Amino acid sequence: MLHPKNGVPLAKQAALAAEADARAKKRQEEVLKRAAMRKQREKMAAWQIDQKHHETPDREGVGPDAVDPEEVRCLNWTWISDEHPEELHERCTCEDLGEVGLTQQPLEGCAAEANAWRTNLSGSGLLGDTAWIAFHMGDERCLVQRCSGTCVRLGDRSPGAVRVTHPYLPSGAGPLPALSSFAPRELCPGGAATILAELGTVSREDGVVPAEVAEIEFQRLFGPLRLRDQAFQSLRFECAADAHRAVADVCLGEKCDEWSKYALPRCQVFLGLPYDFGDSNFLYAPACERSGQFYCPPGLPLALQLTLKAGSRSATVWAAMLEGLMPGIVAVRRTLAVQLGLSEESNKLARYAWEWLEHEETRLGCGGDLAFFSISRGVGMLDQGQIGLPMALCPSCCRRASGRLRVIFLRDPVARMWSFFEGYWFPRKGQLLPEPSFETWLRLILSRNASSSSLFEASDLDHVRPALHRPLGHESQEVMFCMEDVEKSLRRVEGALCRYYQHCTPLPQFPAVKKKKKASSSKPLATLGDFAAGLVRDRFHFDFDALASC
Repeated sequence: MLHPKNGVPLAKQAALAAEADARAKKRQEEVLKRAAMRKQREKMAAWQIDQKHHETPDREGVGPDAVDPEEVRCLNWTWISDEHPEELHERCTCEDLGEVGLTQQPLEGCAAEANAWRTNLSGSGLLGDTAWIAFHMGDERCLVQRCSGTCVRLGDRSPGAVRVTHPYLPSGAGPLPALSSFAPRELCPGGAATILAELGTVSREDGVVPAEVAEIEFQRLFGPLRLRDQAFQSLRFECAADAHRAVADVCLGEKCDEWSKYALPRCQVFLGLPYDFGDSNFLYAPACERSGQFYCPPGLPLALQLTLKAGSRSATVWAAMLEGLMPGIVAVRRTLAVQLGLSEESNKLARYAWEWLEHEETRLGCGGDLAFFSISRGVGMLDQGQIGLPMALCPSCCRRASGRLRVIFLRDPVARMWSFFEGYWFPRKGQLLPEPSFETWLRLILSRNASSSSLFEASDLDHVRPALHRPLGHESQEVMFCMEDVEKSLRRVEGALCRYYQHCTPLPQFPAVKKKKKASSSKPLATLGDFAAGLVRDRFHFDFDALASC
């Protein structure tokens, strides 16, 4: 019996006790679930070893290049226990392969689990000539089986019957709880077609995607195009406070690199007017630049090194064009604009957040507060006409630009800094300057102690970072893209690609760069005082040297 204690009412004591019991029960369930998964993995390994000791005839069409059988929902699949006649066992037999618990996207996740088993066993030649993979889901459980024989009678209306030995169904215990069954049409000829958004990714607790499904997932995210001597190594998912991403390890010959797609920060498409997919504001994709990486189209040996206020917004749109993403982005943009623009119903935005963005966070293994933060950022700029896209439609990043032509974007440093000062910094923080002038700002932000000044944030300092920290090399690995002459720069990139990488097809036109209408849109170095001009020359001397040959 509960008694009042420290002034806490009995009802509240009971509620607190119930919450503590629920937490303890949940912890115990998690422990049991992990133990069951470990046991299942051990069972899988033992089963494969046992099967390899038996000769299994190959089934025509099974193997790495086989066409997967059509999966249907088998509405007349009947579960029976061991007490049923032996003749049913002779007609259709099933063997349990694995059972997992699924709390989110259960149908998709269960189909992915079955697909992983099918791919693994087919590639190993362990399915046999008449065996198929079936799966059953319900009550947050997924059961995968290896079945053979004829599981549904043809020519009559009697339901099929399957003999199953199930860990939760002892002999004579009666039917299993309600499960939805899915099997190839060969096992269930009268089944209904299965409609799935896409298969979920079966990843381990460390985020690494198993090899049997990793390459399929890699192509789903990065596309089917390949570079010369490309070798895919592995795929993993990462969820951190500031980055949700899929990371692929890829080698081009002897040089390996890390390719990635980001769900946080997520790229955003502009839904408003004017509509122009060649405009620099059509797509906002900052992930590669913010993380210090290159924009790397998977099908082109290019690596774009962006420089802030040097056509960086246009360059991200160009990266999407080079990757072939624009048709998909345009189609999604139109669909979203129609659905969200003609109705004031908030449930449409909620459906998009759940069916598109939360679905993707689930695939990455990001849950709870991490997923909520990413989703909220994806829809948080809708009042400005922007909305987040699925990460497969966002430009790809690479860490080291291995085996690629590096394209370094350059612009006159004074014009860069003036654009940032006039268009962003001064309207927001100009009142903090001891003297409201561009030269005063230059002296302060280019000083050695600028990083410790309360006037400037890290993003401010990013805008005064040089594009080059060493002389631009004349080797085949890098070329400059001067914003002062876009057409000449585009031809320079095309020439280097053809000469050094044997890629001789024309590249898409570089997107239009926004032009300021004001006469003060540029400020030459000669207009600065000697001290400020000296600071600029010291900071950007490699940039000036490279620009001299533009």
